[in-house]
Amino acid sequence: MWGFVDLILRLLHRDRMTGQAVRFIVVGVLNTLVDLGAFYLLGLIPGMPLVVAKGISYVLGICNSFFWNKYWTFSARGSDRGKREFAVFFAVNMPPLIVNVVVFTVLGLWIDSGTWWIRMGKAFAAAVVSVTWNFLGSRYLAFRHTALKGPRDA
Repeated sequence: MWGFVDLILRLLHRDRMTGQAVRFIVVGVLNTLVDLGAFYLLGLIPGMPLVVAKGISYVLGICNSFFWNKYWTFSARGSDRGKREFAVFFAVNMPPLIVNVVVFTVLGLWIDSGTWWIRMGKAFAAAVVSVTWNFLGSRYLAFRHTALKGPRDA
């Protein structure tokens, strides 16, 4: 039991890439829930195009992701570079936003969007396409000043 807890604590250690990656994945799951939840709620608005709803829900996920990745994944809470970090983080997430909406749209050409399960399945597939890009861009661009510090640099 304690060996398992120790393994989890070592995996979550943010000074290592694996710890940052595990934290990033946890945040990604939360972001996917925010994205899907917002997509579902926006889809309830009469006349709301599903592609627009998908774009808005993804941007809400980006904002959620920035907060959790800044303060928890990459420990950049003491940074005075918040505006720069957000601008770079948002820029890093623009290509995945485009990919996300394109994947959703292309899936819509192949698969009818009639049922709730199909719409949510397409939204989920589109949401998970860009995880690697987001992690590497966040680690090496947006939060590089704290993410790349080793234990001796902290």
